[in-house]
Amino acid sequence: MDAVSLLSADLAAICIESLFYGIFLVLSIASLYVLTRRGRETSDPRIGGTTLWSMITPMSLAAVSLFMTNMAHWIINVYRIFQAFVILDDETERIQFLGDLPQPSDVCKLSVLMASLIIGDMMLVYRLWVVWAYNKVVTFPPLCSLLGLIVCAIGALYEISRAYDGESLFASAPGDWITANCVFTLCTNVYSTGFIAWRIWRANKEARRFGGVNLMGVLGILVESAALYTAWTILFFVTFLLQSNLAFFFSDTYSAIAGIAFMLINVRVGMGWAPRATIRSALSASIGPFSPGANGPYSMGRLTVNVTKVIHRDDGIDPPIKFASNSDLELPGPRVQGSAA
Repeated sequence: MDAVSLLSADLAAICIESLFYGIFLVLSIASLYVLTRRGRETSDPRIGGTTLWSMITPMSLAAVSLFMTNMAHWIINVYRIFQAFVILDDETERIQFLGDLPQPSDVCKLSVLMASLIIGDMMLVYRLWVVWAYNKVVTFPPLCSLLGLIVCAIGALYEISRAYDGESLFASAPGDWITANCVFTLCTNVYSTGFIAWRIWRANKEARRFGGVNLMGVLGILVESAALYTAWTILFFVTFLLQSNLAFFFSDTYSAIAGIAFMLINVRVGMGWAPRATIRSALSASIGPFSPGANGPYSMGRLTVNVTKVIHRDDGIDPPIKFASNSDLELPGPRVQGSAA
């Protein structure tokens, strides 16, 4: 017999999900502000300045979509709890209602949950694609696992919608699809996060050699968010395999965790809570002027060389941005001024 009852798991889930949804709501507003500001900053003034289209990016669309799916998931969960504890009086009826798989509200709740997971994984693959400079070979494996997640999500919803009254979620038909869901989303997250982290680490190593900015803060944010989502997936997967009612707790809070993990990256990087490359940074070196002898044929002055360094920054929030930093190098020579890029 399961030590955690279904009623206890659902009551705990609605409390924790409400807390997570509040956190997600704040992060969503901040993320939309950051993405909107980025759209205004990167809009081309030659074509009329800021427009609505300049602010529509894959990240902004994903942020709005996750906002809608999380709101729908929370509303449905609140409705189900009120339905069970206000409308129904008998404990047996409450358990039957909350455990009824083909019940329309339960199918809708699982549908928006699957949509949230698919959107989160889709944006992780998109970040991988951008960070790896649109490399199709690197992006192909997680793209396949993402397609597998979509197929398994559809299969799970189909099996749940046609389940008979009283059938358990842990039954073979829906359970196999859900197990495959967990495997695919874990593969997508571990692979994509690992390759993004390795790319950022290599870029940081090369940038530090030439006095560039430290990107380890961005790497830390990415790993922390991925660890949060991956840990929640593993907890749900383990409790599901053990056929514990705790799986319903992790399932009901899963959508909010997926949204928080996505929004945290946007907000922490976009608001400058991690070390970021500034548009222009000073890098200077000087060599003392050369003083020729009195018999020298030329009057020696200073030669100023403007060195431009182009850095390719991909943070997964907006398209790659190139920016330069100038340095003045004083060399002995005729009193002329030149520029090298």
